[in-house]
Amino acid sequence: MNRSLSKTISYIVFALIGVGLLIFVFKDVDLAAMWNDITHANYWYVAVALILAMGGYVFRAARWSLLIESTCDHTPRFGNVFWAEMFGYFANMALPRIGEITRCGALTKTEKLPFDKLIGTVIVERMFDVLMMLILAVVTFFIKIDFFGTFILDKIITPTFSRFSEFNLLWIITVSVISIVIFCVFVYYLRKGNRLSEKILSFIKGVIDGFSSVRKLKKRGLFIVYTFLLWLCYWLMTWAVCFAIPQTANMTIIDGLFLLIVGSIGMSIPVQGGIGAYHYIVALALTIYGFDFNTVGLLYATISHESQLIVEIILGLASVYFVFRKKQSDESTGNNIA
Repeated sequence: MNRSLSKTISYIVFALIGVGLLIFVFKDVDLAAMWNDITHANYWYVAVALILAMGGYVFRAARWSLLIESTCDHTPRFGNVFWAEMFGYFANMALPRIGEITRCGALTKTEKLPFDKLIGTVIVERMFDVLMMLILAVVTFFIKIDFFGTFILDKIITPTFSRFSEFNLLWIITVSVISIVIFCVFVYYLRKGNRLSEKILSFIKGVIDGFSSVRKLKKRGLFIVYTFLLWLCYWLMTWAVCFAIPQTANMTIIDGLFLLIVGSIGMSIPVQGGIGAYHYIVALALTIYGFDFNTVGLLYATISHESQLIVEIILGLASVYFVFRKKQSDESTGNNIA
């Protein structure tokens, strides 16, 4: 199976999963009534939310620049880093999680930086994001442990552990055998000392170098500040959307933090752009406030998700133009020099 066919099949499979989730979530919804509610929402607050989202993108790009500078001894142009980041968000709409790879590929083209080291910096980024989300989740949990704790325990933790308990011994043995086979094949190719093994070792070394960027970070304080600011933007963005709908306009900033954490879990589920998964878990979270899942819950989730999705599509298309224009410009310059 060639790569293009494999990518096409993967895209179709994940798209079908996303569509299936949307059908499942919206199957009992009065779409005409929901459309009426959507058209009557206060989009000034949605605009504020999107401005905050843009702030989050900017701070994320600035933070990534610090890691790149420490790893590659090169200060990349902020514009190149920003558009590579948006290129990654756009790619995630095609295949879940592929955006982390494509943004590294885009920056490799525009800044001529080693791809493997960039992958290492992205791993560091994601580690800090997971840590930040865990900290916020713990804070939220203890602020209203009786209120949020029940939802987190009953709707997230318990179902997750119950899924793990369903794994039988045969499944564990199968996975173990496959892992051992892959490891043996990997060791075999490394010992042969051929070109493939050299590439593998070189890639691993590059990833480790990128991973160690946090240790070599020259501006650690600024890195922490950027991390705090980007999550603050996401937090306020999530809360701002609450004011767009009359029913949720009285929700507090702590409620906004809770929705951010729950929404982040929905976005982490491997479907294009969190479609369906985000809508389900956020609408479900809003039911603990007494809101109806099919009306207020999905109304908030739809406005929040789709407004940001539109912005990411617009910026993603702009990033495609920028990245490929930069590549063509570099190739043209190279040809002229030659």
